[in-house]
Amino acid sequence: MPEARPTRANAPTTKDRILGILGVMTKVFPGMLVGCVLLSVGCGGEGPSPLVDGGVLDMGDGGPPPTPSARVDPTCRDGMYAEAPPDLSVSVADLAFSGDVAGFVDASLARRYPFGGSLVASGRMDTRFGGDCSVIFAGSPTSAADVFRSLDTIVHECGHFADGRLSTGPRNTYLIQSELTYACERGDTTTRGGDTFARSRIRTDEYQALRPPCDSPGQRGCDGYANIYLNGDPDDAMFESGDQGFNLLLEETVQYVNSLVTAYAFSDQIRPGSSTSARDGILTFLWYVERYLHLARSTYPDAYARISGDACFRDAILTVWGRAWLFLERTRDLGALGIEDDVLETYVSDPVLLDEIERLRVLAGC
Repeated sequence: MPEARPTRANAPTTKDRILGILGVMTKVFPGMLVGCVLLSVGCGGEGPSPLVDGGVLDMGDGGPPPTPSARVDPTCRDGMYAEAPPDLSVSVADLAFSGDVAGFVDASLARRYPFGGSLVASGRMDTRFGGDCSVIFAGSPTSAADVFRSLDTIVHECGHFADGRLSTGPRNTYLIQSELTYACERGDTTTRGGDTFARSRIRTDEYQALRPPCDSPGQRGCDGYANIYLNGDPDDAMFESGDQGFNLLLEETVQYVNSLVTAYAFSDQIRPGSSTSARDGILTFLWYVERYLHLARSTYPDAYARISGDACFRDAILTVWGRAWLFLERTRDLGALGIEDDVLETYVSDPVLLDEIERLRVLAGC
């Protein structure tokens, strides 16, 4: 997760830890993080619509809603998605940090991003990988400012733990909101009990050349995520992050939306002159999802049939796409939340790739 400051989500020690944890989880618990793992509308369960107050977006901060993104269809699941945003008018100035990381995290999220707090609460119930996830991914904070800078990472990584805790066998869970979950099956690779292919294979497509993998941390004009998420050789016997299938590509996309929402919720706590890659992260993963769908449709028909023909995966993708663009529009003018997000948005907006999302809409009956 490349960022301007090493204390943020791209900190090598933090990312190395989570990759090690997920590597262990997917080896010891082969189906744990492998697909749609939440109970949602159209996915084996019943749940209320994510629309707030009958479809009117309730602006938590009292401001007007952002202009709807041109990247969603207002008549389809992605464009109909709505969510009350964090309320930045709620003060956190009185929160004092005394060394209790978990307590400070809970108090902060309770005020501005309660759903993020619920992800942390659920994630910390899984202690098999070193203890409280909010403490593991906070680094070594010595002040309130330090914890605020880590909150997007904490919610993201605890979100993985929360989803993983609810996943079993070939079924993956994706927590989208308190009342909206998806539980999809067989989303991992064919060699790992599913029907899809290793996500690292998109690294060989025609689009990766637009943004080659970075050679070193902090490098600009390159893909700083590829060597973390698209690494390895899927045809050798060594497990690496890139060997995971579509299920975990979607899982990362879900959590990068949570990273952006959390970063927005505490954007007033960012030090002047600093910037984060909150927008870059989710845009990169929207690009990866589009590219995966494109490659699947052209080269891996069975994988494409699993993803596009399964209402659970199809609806989950459209929901996450809609939620991502909801907060990308809300944060568009917050320069501190992006580094090269403008460039990444042009890649995501490629007409050929956008057509992959449109195909899902058509299959969904929109």
